[in-house]
Amino acid sequence: MLKIAHLVTGFAALMLSAVPGLSTSFLTTPDAIYLALTGLLNLLAASQQQTLPATRQQLLGLSSALLILAAVVQSLILLAPLPSIGSQPAIWLPLLTLVIAVALSLAAQQSRQPRSAEQRPAAPQASASTSAPQDDRETGTVKWFNTSKGFGFISRDSGDDIFVHFRAIRGEGHRVLVEGQRVEFSVMQRDKGLQAEDVIAATPSRR
Repeated sequence: MLKIAHLVTGFAALMLSAVPGLSTSFLTTPDAIYLALTGLLNLLAASQQQTLPATRQQLLGLSSALLILAAVVQSLILLAPLPSIGSQPAIWLPLLTLVIAVALSLAAQQSRQPRSAEQRPAAPQASASTSAPQDDRETGTVKWFNTSKGFGFISRDSGDDIFVHFRAIRGEGHRVLVEGQRVEFSVMQRDKGLQAEDVIAATPSRR
């Protein structure tokens, strides 16, 4: 509904702004230029109409009403003609109306952003909960490790075996483990289950 109102108001304002051009030059009539700009703002508002929650939709609706009102007032100023209101130029009234309309529109858009920002971390938090390491590092013994394929298993001191990939071994270059080697590692939950991460040789104090 608001989109249609903006379209009708915008096109009507553009057509009315051309009326002075029938007798004088369009560019020499400031009120006609102001009306044309107000009409363009209404057309721009029509192209940006969107569905928002109730409170923000009310702000956007009030902003739209003020934009339409500004076009109506400026049309009266041009056609009446009405050069001044009191001791002030008449343009101040539609101009003030436009400023308030733009401020309300910005308020409606800005109040929409924090909510979406709060929703974005939900996915990273969910993934973090599945990949967060346990509080304590563990120690174990390398059960076997295939150097050509780059993976193997570690027997944890707790009694279970855990998968280890060569990328989980701390260091650079060719990273391998030796059967029977004592190692220290963190346990992380991956898609295929628990895996050892950040694997290093166990220090004697941790044996």
